[in-house]
Amino acid sequence: MNEKRCRRLNGSERAWFSSKEEAEAFAADPRNTHYQGDVAVLCMKIGCDGWHLSQPHWPDAVAAERAWVN
Repeated sequence: MNEKRCRRLNGSERAWFSSKEEAEAFAADPRNTHYQGDVAVLCMKIGCDGWHLSQPHWPDAVAAERAWVN
């Protein structure tokens, strides 16, 4: 386990993926109903080096969308 991976406010680990495609495939799996509609976002935290799933209206997803448009 990577000690620098991201955690939620309650201390539990966030879902972490090594690629955007892996995160999107996980979110698209019908068994993962909690993640349906989430978007893959590259984490900008130093040491994380992974992708997370975020709801489209969350600040990290909004910022990522704006960054990719440019």
